[in-house]
Amino acid sequence: MKHQIPLTPMVVAEYCQISKSTALKWIRDGKLQAFRLPSGHYRIDKEDFRDFLERWDIPIKEELFGSESEKKGGKK
Repeated sequence: MKHQIPLTPMVVAEYCQISKSTALKWIRDGKLQAFRLPSGHYRIDKEDFRDFLERWDIPIKEELFGSESEKKGGKK
């Protein structure tokens, strides 16, 4: 399994065209799954973000999820 670089709340905010504080609120409210680094900053796994987008019917831009899309299509 190839290691994926997690997303920052700012990347999520830009993608969804919202403020960073709204992205952080989604995380704190449990709507968007994230983990904390030792520094206290949040990170979001791409697969968790994709699941969030699907759950809330937010359009998915495949360029952000290229390798995950191939996995879901059965390619390894």
